[in-house]
Amino acid sequence: MIEAGARIFISYARDDAKSLALRLRDDLRAAGLTAWMDVADIQGGDNWARTIERVIESCDVGLALCSHKSYQSTYCRAEQMRLQRKGKRIIPLLVQADAEIPLHLEHLNRLDFSQPSQYAERLRDLLSDLNVGRAFASLGGDGEPETGRSVFRPSRLRRLSVPEKRDAPAFRRALAELRREAWLGGRSWWTYFLFHYLDIEAVANVLNQGKLTAARSGGSRRSQDQLLGLNFRPRTPDMWFREGVLPGTPSPDRLPVPVCLLFDLESTICLPAARFTSGDPQVVKRSSATSGALAELPFELIYHDEAPKPAEKDEVLRSRRAQVLVPSPLTLESLQLIWCRSDAEAETLKNQLTDNTREQWRQHIIARGDFALFFRRSAYVDRVLPTADGVLITFWPGEWDDPHHIEIHVQRSGGDDRLIELPAHDLRQPVRVGGPPGWFTDGGEVRVMLDGRLGAHVR
Repeated sequence: MIEAGARIFISYARDDAKSLALRLRDDLRAAGLTAWMDVADIQGGDNWARTIERVIESCDVGLALCSHKSYQSTYCRAEQMRLQRKGKRIIPLLVQADAEIPLHLEHLNRLDFSQPSQYAERLRDLLSDLNVGRAFASLGGDGEPETGRSVFRPSRLRRLSVPEKRDAPAFRRALAELRREAWLGGRSWWTYFLFHYLDIEAVANVLNQGKLTAARSGGSRRSQDQLLGLNFRPRTPDMWFREGVLPGTPSPDRLPVPVCLLFDLESTICLPAARFTSGDPQVVKRSSATSGALAELPFELIYHDEAPKPAEKDEVLRSRRAQVLVPSPLTLESLQLIWCRSDAEAETLKNQLTDNTREQWRQHIIARGDFALFFRRSAYVDRVLPTADGVLITFWPGEWDDPHHIEIHVQRSGGDDRLIELPAHDLRQPVRVGGPPGWFTDGGEVRVMLDGRLGAHVR
């Protein structure tokens, strides 16, 4: 019999992946998921094929354990193909570093479980991926995010084999309760993430290095300077002034090309050393670390997203700065999305990454305007679109009508470079860059400098 509400189907080859499959099953169940695999879960007398079909039909996600034997197994391929036909989400897990990936799974991001010493990190990464898949189902474009549900269903029966808080199940219950609040409305997806803003160059360094490090001033070694602050919400009050290049005197605190890193909230806040504040850490001067304190946070103020009344303005703005504090450096296991303001800026970020890093994160780098992560007060490059004879460059003009200094550096595949300078351009007007047919699509590059700063690098 299949356990009611089965959600995670594990496809694997018994000859060389059974031990990993069993460990994953037990840890997924410890996290509150219903994980199913065929070794111990098909009772005598059940028809094997029909049981597999029923489990696949009812599951949310299929884990495809890619090993030497699974690549050769017709049964594993049949399970994977059926998952695809049924429209199920598939996450390939690498069992051996040199295992072949079937062609029908080649395009999917995979998690490397080939190193036993890194199992804890990869498991946390997997749990984070499973959680964000439920939280952000609307990224596929079908309806609103599901509210009140998390793939983490709290379990008191056992604990994960990765380090986390002793009361991690209670944290998950508190977050599940929060997600059921009707007042959240369209903000319900915020409850699955933590938000951290950096300039595009800093984000490229973070991804290339594989870790996020707290900024220090003057070589300070104070404990609070060793902590990273991740925001409970997007568009914090500070970003109103820091986002983009605004008219007036440049500020070192500005993020000329801001990018938002979205970390999985549950995975991060359950880290053993994670703490959190009810408001601006510089003002409230205290932090907490228990599930009870999390349940008492003033989330209606933290997630407040309207113009505050004068009498409550200070309290609301202070609450909007609430953070989760984690030791620095933070690895990227729970990083789920790298969100850019525009397609041009997303391509620019990809072009600043090493080949391996770009391949690892390319599906996580997105640019969408239907989720408000940015204030968009300042001007930026929106798109660099191929045309029959070159490219069309479009801009977001921002709130000000001032003309902007534009430099367009064009590099053609044959080494024919040129510079187009527009000293006072109205960003409401696109710019066309022509040339011989196919020069851009055949290896050309375009760099757009906006008021002396790199606005886009597309190739």
